[in-house]
Amino acid sequence: MKNLREDLLKELKRLKVELGCKTWAELLAKLVESEKTTSLSEKELEDMRTGVQGFLKLRNVVSTGWTGHPTVLEESRRTRHHDAR
Repeated sequence: MKNLREDLLKELKRLKVELGCKTWAELLAKLVESEKTTSLSEKELEDMRTGVQGFLKLRNVVSTGWTGHPTVLEESRRTRHHDAR
């Protein structure tokens, strides 16, 4: 690696060892791949957790309304009847 600041070269060498890369090309490939991954903020993670919990509660509410295992035919008839009202 040429024409790099000393501190940047030192950081790249550290990453190369830390990530177990044998070549600079392998390090570059890993760095490019890591750029594609999305990191979420703590607020986004909390919003997702809240959404999942809400979905699970909804699942429980809907499941308690079923008297047995509904078939596709029964559900189709029920929804048509519901839509007719």
